[in-house]
Amino acid sequence: MSDERTLGELQAEADQAAALLENEVFNKAFQSMNQSIMDQILTSPPDDREGRERLYLMFQCGQLFVQQFAAMINNTRLINQPTID
Repeated sequence: MSDERTLGELQAEADQAAALLENEVFNKAFQSMNQSIMDQILTSPPDDREGRERLYLMFQCGQLFVQQFAAMINNTRLINQPTID
């Protein structure tokens, strides 16, 4: 990805990220995925440490994925803030 993006391009990406995070279908799918992972963790056999670790990593990856969208939004807000002289 190039760092040569214009402010307008960054704002457009932030707007799309915000729309995605507010999208009902996206949120339902994300919540369903998280619930499924948590259910699998809670019902895993006591001796399945590797399985729980794999599920935990899946959960963390999902959180990181959504955090990337939030970072796009927040970074654009910071760029757009007026500077104090």
